[in-house]
Amino acid sequence: MNKDNTFGKKLKQIRISKGFSQAKLAEMADVHEKHISKIETGRFNPNFETLNKILTALDLKLEDVCIDSKKVSTNDNPFYIKSLQILNNATEQELEFYYSILRQCQKSVVVLRDV
Repeated sequence: MNKDNTFGKKLKQIRISKGFSQAKLAEMADVHEKHISKIETGRFNPNFETLNKILTALDLKLEDVCIDSKKVSTNDNPFYIKSLQILNNATEQELEFYYSILRQCQKSVVVLRDV
């Protein structure tokens, strides 16, 4: 749970300002309506795929919802920060490529874990 919930509050403000209900945003982003509610109230932090769907549906970038990729708490890991910057600026085709690589890596980790 996110105690500060800056993202959720900002998301709600933007959603309302664009005239969307939670149900409409959920439909546009192809996520469950309860996800939107839980994100807005800080009970749920979306994974990158869900976050990307929501931002795409609202035609936004991370910075538009108070997520400054340069200030993300990462124990100052420059690789992590750079990864967020790359993903934030990636085209849909590039994101699909990155996701496919991550899926392959995930499968490899599962296989190695079972060995």
